[in-house]
Amino acid sequence: MTNVQKKEINILPDRSLMPKIGQTGYSITQAISELVDNSIDAREDGKTINIEVILDQKKGVVEVSDDGVGMDEDTAANSMRLAHSAKINKLGEFGLGLKTAATSLGKKFLIITSRGGSDEEYTIAYNEKEWLEKGDWTRHEMEIKSGVGRDYSGTTIRIEDLSFKIYPNLSGNIRKELAIRFAPFIENGEAVIKVNTKWCIPEPLELKTDYHLPDGKEPFQLKLESGNEIWGWRGLLRKGSDKGEYGFRVFRRGRLIMQFAKIGFNPHPEARQITGEIHLDHVPVTHNKREFIQESPLYQEIVNTEGLFFSFMRDLVREARSTVRKTQIGQDVVDKLEVQKESIMKAIKKIPELKEYAFPDLIEQIKAKRDNHEGLTDLEIEKRDQRDMVTIEEDPVPQDKNERRPNKSHIRKTYYITVNGKKFKVLHSFVDLKTDDVLKDKNVDEETGIHVFTNISFPGFANTKDHVFYGTWNIAEAIAEVMVEQNKRPTEEIIKIRDLILKRSAEIVRELDDVERDKKEADRLKKAYEETLQKIKTAEDKDS
Repeated sequence: MTNVQKKEINILPDRSLMPKIGQTGYSITQAISELVDNSIDAREDGKTINIEVILDQKKGVVEVSDDGVGMDEDTAANSMRLAHSAKINKLGEFGLGLKTAATSLGKKFLIITSRGGSDEEYTIAYNEKEWLEKGDWTRHEMEIKSGVGRDYSGTTIRIEDLSFKIYPNLSGNIRKELAIRFAPFIENGEAVIKVNTKWCIPEPLELKTDYHLPDGKEPFQLKLESGNEIWGWRGLLRKGSDKGEYGFRVFRRGRLIMQFAKIGFNPHPEARQITGEIHLDHVPVTHNKREFIQESPLYQEIVNTEGLFFSFMRDLVREARSTVRKTQIGQDVVDKLEVQKESIMKAIKKIPELKEYAFPDLIEQIKAKRDNHEGLTDLEIEKRDQRDMVTIEEDPVPQDKNERRPNKSHIRKTYYITVNGKKFKVLHSFVDLKTDDVLKDKNVDEETGIHVFTNISFPGFANTKDHVFYGTWNIAEAIAEVMVEQNKRPTEEIIKIRDLILKRSAEIVRELDDVERDKKEADRLKKAYEETLQKIKTAEDKDS
């Protein structure tokens, strides 16, 4: 017969748990940040809390102190209990931060605290060696000192027997990190933090102010499908980071959890100007508050590429992409495209098949010749017509007063093309059309002419390094479209006309290249000849 008994057992943790909790891979800054968390939680409503971090290299001591509300006897006693926390919606919610941070920094620490209005000060000491020898989870000593001033309140955590060395630049590095991690509290005037007598001052980002006036920060507040709200600001860095230092600083209840987070967009060189802050106060974090619980549905709702935040970010991603692509269109590209545009105009002049699109009466002439059986082909008729489809006007570019007359590089050429008897100026610009669905667009007006817009947002623009040819193609195609549209001809003719223009302009460019190459070769031979003559003359002078 089976006999079942129940027995109570002792499951108090082993003493070694206390030092083990500090072995969580904290960096020095992360550990000190945990202690600063507790100080910020202790701020009094409506008052700025002063927090001071001291790293004493000579004594080998780290100290974090504040002038917050301090702790009463029960709170001080519970500060040593693992996982005990009465905090709600605050930074230190797990009851592990103080112990974990302090034991990661050193083998000894003191908690010294007093509450305003009380004349008692409470001190709790921890010594790893003594704890491992005789520590007792149910009994730990707390010193109570009476007769202290009632006007003072605050808490000091002092860590000794450090597990690291305080090197000269450490205080500066910690100061910089704390300024970033607690920027919202510092900027809002809720806290001031000092490290070795120097203030933590958040370094302002250099933003493109023209993206969102006056400071480049576009505030946002979004209600998610879950009903939770996220808020913050977004913007563009004046200069993008090639080191990956772009993206959002993500805060939870004012404490930095993630830096340079690529949330709402995919990492890409064209997104390296995106920056901002996101506050995710409702999203759960791990017990060490170094990262969000990524499996959480609340976190997944934000990082989901099909979600609301990604949709919200699309226009900023497009703006960032446009900003980067605009930098790729330097003056050299514009100048080279002007040369290509000139080649297109010369090409059009030399393609007689296009004359019927320029002059409507030519079609009547061709028809009349056919009716009279004069034996001329359409092409021969078009070639005999002496009218030019393309005209060029040259205007001097205004120069400095000291220049008497402009040289060739100071002449502005304006190209006009005749279509269906109307004269159109031809212009081109690289622009962001705020959509990635179209390669180009154009505006056709008898006064302003044919203005071709190459869309830098189109995916193909990013995939080519030859932006000159990209623009050339669009100019040729836009002219072909205007020829067909103005003459009410079948749209199938657009490709035929575009290809004719591109082919002939390419031939002209090659001819120009050949001429330039022959000129350089002639100059080289001339120089060599002159050098030979000079050598002969020098030799003759020496002999004489």
